[in-house]
Amino acid sequence: MKLIEESPGALPTDKHRRLVKELGAAEAEACSFERVMEERFANYEPDEFSGYRRFDLQRLFNAILFLCRGGQLKTKLNKLLFYADFKHFKEYTISLTGVHYVHLQLGPVPINYEFFFAELINEGFLEVDEILVGPYWGENYLTKREPDLTIFSDSEIKVLADVKDYFRSFTSSQIKDFSHKERGYLETMAGQPITYRFAQDLQI
Repeated sequence: MKLIEESPGALPTDKHRRLVKELGAAEAEACSFERVMEERFANYEPDEFSGYRRFDLQRLFNAILFLCRGGQLKTKLNKLLFYADFKHFKEYTISLTGVHYVHLQLGPVPINYEFFFAELINEGFLEVDEILVGPYWGENYLTKREPDLTIFSDSEIKVLADVKDYFRSFTSSQIKDFSHKERGYLETMAGQPITYRFAQDLQI
């Protein structure tokens, strides 16, 4: 791109214009948020820690939007994502999103989840409100645009809906305590990844 811009007379006008356009599009794609996130945080092959699916940012984003319909506290949202991915793996031997999950103090969470939530907020797909939950303040995520469910199969949508419905009455504290009883959490240490092989012992 730099060589072409510095030597505008080296190529016929039409070819110059076409190359600049094509290179600009390629540069934009290479520097897109999706490509950067996939290269930085999800540059791994499908394996037992991704549920044998290559990481799919659009699947993750749309699963988040589906689960945040009607509002969802951040702690609970992370657990819902964990249960949706692991339940789908338990039933179909492949995860929904290809996300890696790690053992943190409040339970299993998608690795680098803060970046994914922040991007959805920045792009106007989610909004976040600070709400009082008992004696504490919590971040409540609300869907501002409808998820694209066409990227999911009927069985995948059913798993998402079943997980959301199962935990509908759970508070963030209750789902946290529930997740702490999972074998995948009990048999890992803080900061360690959780293999999807533990899905066979999932409580739901």
